Amino acid sequence: MHTVRHHLENNSAECTCKMYEREGIPCRHILWVIKEKGLKSLPAAYIKTRWTKAAMNMPMFDLGGNLIEDTTNMEAVKKKVGHLWSEIFTCVSMAENNEDCLDDFMKLIDGFKQSLLSRGNLQASGDKGKQMETLLDCPVPEEVTILDPNKSKNKGTQKRIKGKREQATEQHQKPLRLCRTCQQMATHDSRNCPDKVGY
Repeated sequence: MHTVRHHLENNSAECTCKMYEREGIPCRHILWVIKEKGLKSLPAAYIKTRWTKAAMNMPMFDLGGNLIEDTTNMEAVKKKVGHLWSEIFTCVSMAENNEDCLDDFMKLIDGFKQSLLSRGNLQASGDKGKQMETLLDCPVPEEVTILDPNKSKNKGTQKRIKGKREQATEQHQKPLRLCRTCQQMATHDSRNCPDKVGY
């Protein structure tokens, strides 16, 4: 038995099972009270931000409380990055048949990379391992050994399912024997005699 206390001023409720406090999801006891009160929708107090699309706009923090990534402009940044990759691939495809153009493009890219590194506050993509080490608070292993999976012995463990035609052929090829129920020479015996059906 659980007790639900309903507050009329904001249609919120508290249940002694404490499921909402633990998991952020209203329990069936609260939902039953809301239904009995005739409310057509769930009160806004029970809709946590983490269950909505707005959760993607919240900043992300690591275990130490440091801001990892500001997600407010994440979609706009993703679009810019996608457009930039598209432009780079277009330039490469246009210059791939001309070695001089490729050399010029490589010089431009290297020059821009050096200008980025000279700023000091920008990290190259190769530093992601250090970011993961900081986030997980453990070093990334230099070598990862993956063993072969165990072989499953599933071949030949079950009998093949025979078709109706194959069963009828095998039944017809069986030698005739005397059935003690119908007293006839047949491929059946007294256990599965057709005369015994319904007996």
